[in-house]
Amino acid sequence: MERQPVQTDQTAQPKIGASPDLPTSAGQAGRKSEPIENAHNGSMVQDEQDMKRLGNDMKGMKTNSQLEEEGLVPDPIQE
Repeated sequence: MERQPVQTDQTAQPKIGASPDLPTSAGQAGRKSEPIENAHNGSMVQDEQDMKRLGNDMKGMKTNSQLEEEGLVPDPIQE
């Protein structure tokens, strides 16, 4: 069976959790890298805009309890 190329829809609706009131941005991945002395390594966000975006993304996430109720296995504890 031959694989068909995936087509992306440029008119698609924003992802779940995307906030229409935040300015469009490439986020961390689209930024120029910072010198190691200035980087906030270990942080989930680099600035307030990233924090708002992450918060909106997290609103759409189910809790471990909700996943267990649906018979799914939640994310394993990381040691």
